[in-house]
Amino acid sequence: MSWLTGIARLSDRLFAGSGSGKMCRVNVPPSRRIAGLLAVAILMAGGCRPGEAPSSPPPLSSSAPSPSASATTVTKALDPVVTTPATCPETSRRTGRFRVTPASGSWELLHVDQTPGTVMGSGTATSDSTLWAWRLGPGDARDPRHWNGRGWDEPAPVPASGRLLALGAASADRAWVLAGTEDGHVALLTWDGRAWHTGPPELAGQPAPVVDAQGTWLTLGSASMRWDGTAWQSVPAPFYALSLSGTADTPWMIGTPREGSDRRSIARWTGRAWQPVQLPTLLSPTDAEPVHGDTGRTDLRAVVRTGPEEWWVLGSFQWMEHEKTDLEDVFGSRAVAMRLRGTTWTCLVAAESKPKAFTAAAPDGENGLWAATDAGTLWHLSSTGRWTSERLPTGEYGPAVVEDLVMRDDTGDVYALGAVGAQGELTGSHGALWRLR
Repeated sequence: MSWLTGIARLSDRLFAGSGSGKMCRVNVPPSRRIAGLLAVAILMAGGCRPGEAPSSPPPLSSSAPSPSASATTVTKALDPVVTTPATCPETSRRTGRFRVTPASGSWELLHVDQTPGTVMGSGTATSDSTLWAWRLGPGDARDPRHWNGRGWDEPAPVPASGRLLALGAASADRAWVLAGTEDGHVALLTWDGRAWHTGPPELAGQPAPVVDAQGTWLTLGSASMRWDGTAWQSVPAPFYALSLSGTADTPWMIGTPREGSDRRSIARWTGRAWQPVQLPTLLSPTDAEPVHGDTGRTDLRAVVRTGPEEWWVLGSFQWMEHEKTDLEDVFGSRAVAMRLRGTTWTCLVAAESKPKAFTAAAPDGENGLWAATDAGTLWHLSSTGRWTSERLPTGEYGPAVVEDLVMRDDTGDVYALGAVGAQGELTGSHGALWRLR
């Protein structure tokens, strides 16, 4: 079992709950699997906050306006978007709705970190074509890096007293890090191209909630912030936020389920406020035998836009059952992709273990998407609706693990961040960057 798989299984057990139907999973950069254990401690200390009950919403618009410097801070989120169906169709554990064909490799391995025990993750591509990412190194070190076209440049060390939690950026000369402090609060440190500075003042003294960052956006539990080019604007979140997805212009927020629901909460940015979007309920396989009253749970990792009124939400569905051979409670899991076209959902689930989860996704620049799986493969959905699967080149290093996928808007290039040689222990991995042109 790889070190990544081991962490993922432990995280699954910690977040599975005890049959109450509620599940809280934290998604903290730099690696949405590697950093899970820190998030466990944060969440167990603070708990989750349920979202609000839905009411009659306006229809989903074809596009969300870009954030502007003149936008004002709103006091509450918009009413949720009502969608159909309420529940995805049932399938057996051996029946998958994907039709995937193998494809020849089209990716190139750009860079391999020669230091053992390293991983690249949590990438963001800025408007000036800069790619920022975390480098996770030996001893659980975390450092921001930006790609110069030939290698990773390292800014000055981040002057933080606690653990680095999240990384965002707007350009080569404007990036920020959210870090925990020794007294249990959160600090924001900003890179100006020469040095790191602490701010803004409104974050001082705030307790360290579950945090995430992507592009020009930050989430801090029940609050979010965006950089408008000159200053930070505070925007209330409609539920307790766990992670961000999408792009800087059309971001999506993923959060905890509403009270009494096993469905993750998601919301889109309209240009002035967050608007929740109803998710369909996923069911355990028809031939599964859940235990402890477990109804299963949906873990969402990414939201990708593939058309003016079309989005894909990707992740996994997990449930607990009793393993009859070893007489232990085990977790079943299957990859899930749900397409939202207008206000209608179409649900796709993979046969059990083929793969177990989608872990990251990004647009392909041609109205399709790329999705990373926990099995080390990349799946591609073309604009014509065809799914293919391929493996990344690894040279002499061994198997690849993908932690994040990022597309550059200016070129359409897609980058994959992760590690090669990630077998057994962390010490055998080397941070890696791939590119698809």
